Amino acid sequence: MRKALLVAISSAVLAAGQAAAIEPDLAPGEDIEARLDGDFNGDAEADLAYIVSSEDRRELRVVLSYKSEVEIGVEPAETLALEPTGLGPGSLSLEGNVLKFDDLTGGTTAIASTRRYRYDAARHQLRLIGLDATLYSRTNSHDGFEASWNLINGDAVTRELRLNRGSGDEAYLPGPERRFKRRAGPQFLADSPDPETMLEEMRGD
Repeated sequence: MRKALLVAISSAVLAAGQAAAIEPDLAPGEDIEARLDGDFNGDAEADLAYIVSSEDRRELRVVLSYKSEVEIGVEPAETLALEPTGLGPGSLSLEGNVLKFDDLTGGTTAIASTRRYRYDAARHQLRLIGLDATLYSRTNSHDGFEASWNLINGDAVTRELRLNRGSGDEAYLPGPERRFKRRAGPQFLADSPDPETMLEEMRGD
């Protein structure tokens, strides 16, 4: 249910009738890894996505604004718990009407992932529409695996990555692709699958 919150940090309304930019809500000890201001839901009002990290957790948070006949407000924040062992800051970008979140997590074995979200007007939330992930060795000590999943039509593609033991420049030699359908109901930002779990499940399919 939509909660009519006025823009808390900066509630001034600009002369053009738009709310001032939303500011992140940070708890003590939290730092911002990445921030993206943009219009994610197509209402011409400023929305905000940001990644926070602290000693024991990381989160992606998205705050969507809205405008009614009587007020400009914000929806309750959507949050996604992230793998705490980030190998550098995540990144956020807006491609058309799609919010793109890139992340790199792990240790010597790392997972590079990209999650894509599009606004669902019926739910007033961001829906996950695509997830790509690659598992690889940062020390070139084992084979890798990659998967791409389109959650709208169910198309999935996986490929084994074989460690290049020859003299080529590439660390991995890609194996043949495997294409199949992987159906799932709508999944929203807070319910987004973990990239590592997705890779494990698809490798076992």
